[in-house]
Amino acid sequence: MASKEQRSDQILGMLDSRHFMSIGDLAKSLDVSEMTIRRDVRDLADAGKLRAVYGGVASLENGSTVSGYNAQTERSQHAEEKRRIALAASKLLTPGDVVILDSGTTVQQLAECLPADGAYTFICYSLNTINVLAKREETTVISLGGVLSTKSYTFSGPDAVQAMQRYRANKAFIGATGYELKHGLTCSYVEDCSWKQAAMQCSVERILLVDSSKFGKVSTCSFADVDDFNTVITDSGVPDRYRIDLETKGLKVVIAD
Repeated sequence: MASKEQRSDQILGMLDSRHFMSIGDLAKSLDVSEMTIRRDVRDLADAGKLRAVYGGVASLENGSTVSGYNAQTERSQHAEEKRRIALAASKLLTPGDVVILDSGTTVQQLAECLPADGAYTFICYSLNTINVLAKREETTVISLGGVLSTKSYTFSGPDAVQAMQRYRANKAFIGATGYELKHGLTCSYVEDCSWKQAAMQCSVERILLVDSSKFGKVSTCSFADVDDFNTVITDSGVPDRYRIDLETKGLKVVIAD
């Protein structure tokens, strides 16, 4: 087993590229117990070398958000592609489904594209999406609470993640700010990583909604590998090398047109 100094160097090295890692992922990568990793992380945080956040650790360099990201301005970006992706995603839902909805404007459009009839149960932490779902008389909406971000309009915090872990769902629709072949799926907010990971773990089927502008981009925080998903829904602008890579990994790729 590596020495504590060696593990510390390895932890900081992984954070340099991924910016966020869960305690479980660190323990698996370094082949030690989670208790050992928690002690290492505590000492590194006390030394000011990283930030301990709920569910894992984050690098100091990137802070908690990507500069300039705002849910309201993001909605107008690539709006037509997002609408088509949302329509394609809505066709995967069946009345009676229990569904986890991530944050993001594409997921919000999925809520707006739902058929008028049909009873569903949605577990959600995005205020904008909750407001859309609240207008549906037959729909049950489970809000996980937490602290509201005025930039992303999402609730976050340890209580919300713990609540999520008590639920189970048929499907989870997850968004991403970027997907790059080497660095995987990334999002803008450290606080969202634990929520996304918990949502994926609690769902039978995991569906990624990502418009073609996100391919080749890297955002602040790494939260998953693309092959953690079953299905990817994107638009016709997806670069060929990314589409081929997704299909080679065994994912179902839906091109919304």
